[in-house]
This record gives sequence, structure tokens and C-alpha cells, in this order.
Amino acid sequence: MTTHLWTQYIFALIVVAVVLLLFAAFVKALGRGRIVLSTERRLVTVLESTQLGAHGALHVIKVGVRYFLVASAASGTRQIAEIPADEVEGWMAAQRKGFDVTKRAWSSIFALPWGKR
Repeated sequence: MTTHLWTQYIFALIVVAVVLLLFAAFVKALGRGRIVLSTERRLVTVLESTQLGAHGALHVIKVGVRYFLVASAASGTRQIAEIPADEVEGWMAAQRKGFDVTKRAWSSIFALPWGKR
């Protein structure tokens, strides 16, 4: 009897882990899509951010057609450098390609079997 109980417990943990991993992949795909889609419609967009500690971060920001590396900390925000557009646009092209692949994959997962293809 206890072996059956442990088997059910382990199976339940595996199911929960798989659901959480799928949810994390879905959220990551949504985040990538937000970046890819928002750059076309907005004047100012934060393309990428990374934390440098408890109170600091670096941000790549698009303003119009220019790109900037900006540092933010508890003491304030300041521009570090302007990034050449070709460097960022190459990265954005890769993000768009990845987003298109992810979008097709999620569409095929959630497509209704009787829907149009």
C-alpha cells in the first residue's frame, strides 16, 4: 500500500514540474514577443535589462532610431554609451526569428483539430 502511495506522490510531483516548465516557456515566449512587437510601434522601448546587484541594472533602450546603454542605480540613472544600430538590429532580427518559431509552435499546440490550417 505504501509503495502505491509513493508512486502516486512522485507522479503528481512530475506532473506539477512539467506544468511549471510549460508555463515558464509560455511566459518567456510572451516576453520575447513583447520586445519584438513593441519596437515597431513605440518611440521609446526598453529592449533588454540585466540586474547588476541589489540596486543596479543595465538597460538597452531604443529611442527613435538610436540605441543607448543606460545604467540605473539607487543614486540615479545615466547614459553609458550609444550602441551602433547594426549591432542591436542584428540581435533584434534573431529575436524576431526566435519569436516566429515559438509563435508557430504555440499555435500548433493550441490549434483546434477542426480549425483552418
